Amino acid sequence: MDRYLIVGAGRSALGATRLLLRDGHSVTISDIEEKFPGSLADIRSSGALVVIGPQGIDLLDGIDRIVVSPGLSPRIPLLLEARARKIPILSEIDVALERFDGTVVGVTGTNGKSTSTLLLAHFLKASGVDAEASGNIGIAPSLILASGKVPEAFVLELSSYQLDYSARINNRVSLFMSFAPDHMERHGTLEAYFLAKWKLIEACDGLVVLPRKILEFAQKFVAPPPRAKIAQILIDDEQLFPFGQSIAVHIDSKLQTVRSELLASPSKFPMPLEIHNQLNVAAALVASHFLAPNVDPLPSLLNFTWLPYRFQNIGTIKGQPVYNDSKSTNVESTEIALQSLTKPCVLLLGGASKGESYAPLLSQSQKILKLISFGASAPQINRDLADLSPTTYPSLKAALGALPALLQSIEAPLVFSPANASFDEFNNFEERGQFFNTTLAPLLDPKNS
Repeated sequence: MDRYLIVGAGRSALGATRLLLRDGHSVTISDIEEKFPGSLADIRSSGALVVIGPQGIDLLDGIDRIVVSPGLSPRIPLLLEARARKIPILSEIDVALERFDGTVVGVTGTNGKSTSTLLLAHFLKASGVDAEASGNIGIAPSLILASGKVPEAFVLELSSYQLDYSARINNRVSLFMSFAPDHMERHGTLEAYFLAKWKLIEACDGLVVLPRKILEFAQKFVAPPPRAKIAQILIDDEQLFPFGQSIAVHIDSKLQTVRSELLASPSKFPMPLEIHNQLNVAAALVASHFLAPNVDPLPSLLNFTWLPYRFQNIGTIKGQPVYNDSKSTNVESTEIALQSLTKPCVLLLGGASKGESYAPLLSQSQKILKLISFGASAPQINRDLADLSPTTYPSLKAALGALPALLQSIEAPLVFSPANASFDEFNNFEERGQFFNTTLAPLLDPKNS
């Protein structure tokens, strides 16, 4: 049996620990501090050795394999020494999939991967497949397997950080939803970031589903060609569903369709689907059709629970819709949000910058009636988007405090799509999104009006 060192003591470490101990391996957990006391208590009770404090290279003595938390930099001294000693480095995903014989579906992308993961798992369940959404969303796959549940299929949301540490993931279907500059502090270059995500595409042996733009990036960065069939979701003038009762796709350069009775009656949709959600639904539908071809799962969209803070319509002010897109942490996501609008809006833009230029938003200037910048990134926003004459506030709280007076003179949709991280004011985008909802609640029109 092998001796494992698990670096980082979060929930995924708990799942990996349980699986490894179950199989008779020796497990040591290392973390520099007790950041997750609940997980650590469970890990200690499982029988693993826990070492809290400086991660000296002596931790590697006698170790056969290392499992690393995805949030840790690959450049920390412990991992550099492990590579020098040629000790295999794995992810929690690897530990789980080494013990799973079912169907694996991988979903990645800068934006859209969480929704697409949940949609595909939802569609597969509607098609009679016991599928679990896992990975970067929900419960770690190792924890699911350690609990004794073995689904027919894992639909795994996979970040570039997870893929960085993962070995070849033998997945039947891969979805690559979008790509834009992000996580440069981890990957260094746009090419390295793209190729980390492309690892999922290389390993696929069935069907790869992606918009055409991803293939253009693959050509630009000379990414290895995938073995799998490629399904390109066709986008026609930013409208994904103009095809009657089918979605048009190119599969290995041949035009094909994926049919659904629900698409023949778009009025049956519970809400209009924005451009990005049309792409998410289309990709999930094509993948589901490949895995379970005899069932049309799209009617189950009617009872799908959409994730909050992703261009979420929270109500109206003076009859104009209010959208909370706090999940927007990069410029591409805000650009897509603006594409979904049918009339110009008041746009709230700001937060902690990731170093991106905001100039691409000028392509959507016709959708911006009034621009409000706020927070740490406001000076750069004001430089890049000077032509839009931004009104600036020091914080989101201050910007929202000024809204009632502003909206007295402007009637337009209000869009909170910050295009920035939240860390100048909040712990995460969820906290920021909840703050927006709570602050705006008194201004919203009554539901029954």
